[in-house]
Amino acid sequence: MTDSERLPLRWTLGLKILVALSVIGAVTIVYRFIVGLGPVTNLTDGYTWGFLTAVNKLTQIALAAGGFVMAGVIHIFGGHRLHGVARSAILAAFLGYLLFISALIVDLGRPWNLYWAIVSWNHYSPMFEVAWCVMMYSVVLLLEFTPVILERYRMTRTLKAFHDYVPYLIIAMLTFFTFVMTGSLLWTGAVFALTLLWEVLMRRGIMPRDHQMPLLLIMAGIMFSTLHQSTLGSLFLISDKLSPIWYSPLLPFIFFTSAVMVGPSMVVLERLLTTGIRRREPEIDVISSIARAMPYVIGFYLLVRVADLVFRGVVFEIVGITGQSAWFWLEMHLLVISLALYANLDSLPRKITLLLASLASVLAVVVHRVGVTMIGMSVPEYPRYVPHWLEYVMGIGLLAMGLLAYRLIVHFFPVYPESWSSHSSDQGASPTAALEPAASAVTSAPEV
Repeated sequence: MTDSERLPLRWTLGLKILVALSVIGAVTIVYRFIVGLGPVTNLTDGYTWGFLTAVNKLTQIALAAGGFVMAGVIHIFGGHRLHGVARSAILAAFLGYLLFISALIVDLGRPWNLYWAIVSWNHYSPMFEVAWCVMMYSVVLLLEFTPVILERYRMTRTLKAFHDYVPYLIIAMLTFFTFVMTGSLLWTGAVFALTLLWEVLMRRGIMPRDHQMPLLLIMAGIMFSTLHQSTLGSLFLISDKLSPIWYSPLLPFIFFTSAVMVGPSMVVLERLLTTGIRRREPEIDVISSIARAMPYVIGFYLLVRVADLVFRGVVFEIVGITGQSAWFWLEMHLLVISLALYANLDSLPRKITLLLASLASVLAVVVHRVGVTMIGMSVPEYPRYVPHWLEYVMGIGLLAMGLLAYRLIVHFFPVYPESWSSHSSDQGASPTAALEPAASAVTSAPEV
């Protein structure tokens, strides 16, 4: 599609609000770097993690899980009927990780020392593994989104070269990551040999190969995301200030399962909310196929949470009349509401049911992350932490920047190819027609 064939970007009220919030947030962030953390936060030596950590980092990283969950379901487990949601899920995940990195830079007292995670390999620190996984997975997400960029500019030869050579880049990344994490030449050599053998077998046709996306790329994304989603929970196991309601040896597993649970809900929510942007009705049948698995996923997560409380003997902590117990029950109610709506999709108009169910699931994870990071923390020797209003401004500003970037990208790139096709239908030609040679070239490329 040429620029003249695409409909102009509508300067809507929502877009104006996003621009305004982004500008205000950017100005506040610049002010933070001028005056330091003190004047713009209420953080202390006792409460070193606040609103930005709870919402813009821990919650954001969980909501971005839709990328690796949907990529795995579609390209590994054969959910090809859901292929249309893969690009938007990957874009949302990529922007989510960029926002995580941005919030980390804003929230760190000395962000210029981040390079130490690269040059100093501290294998005893969970943050070391998180830092490397986030860097690696961000690169993977960029590579997963690259075909959209190449299709936008009809770079068919480059697209074919991408599918041919990106697996070798992934093999190099996995090999180097193994050496960084283990320091073992034996493990590093084993990973290199195994991944190289895997790719050779696929190229020779001995193992099935996904022509839409290099399989090693998808597997690397799943691995990197899985590792750090759980390790983020490990960070809180070294704290003795966290309420027993949230402190648990299972916290890494709970963090991972909650991310897997909320990933599909985030995809459903995103598809419903972008209906107006694409001027199309949402693909209710496709979205419903995602939703049908959600009662089992949410049910499993609820079972883990309840069993953890029972076996640790802290049931009485959640029946007391306290702010922490009330916050816990808020999460539980949101999960039950989401489960009930997903299990009864026709209880209301299908679109409304899906919207409410996905929103309740997303809010439940937000409540859980805030509970672990803020509500559940208690340091008696310091005044209770209450976020500074500028922390809210910076957090909302970062979120607005992400939403604004998403809005612009889906307009200028074929994230939703069917929307681009409909935009140029009046011109008498399909914009995706020029992309078909690229797809066929990749599909028909001879196996090496």
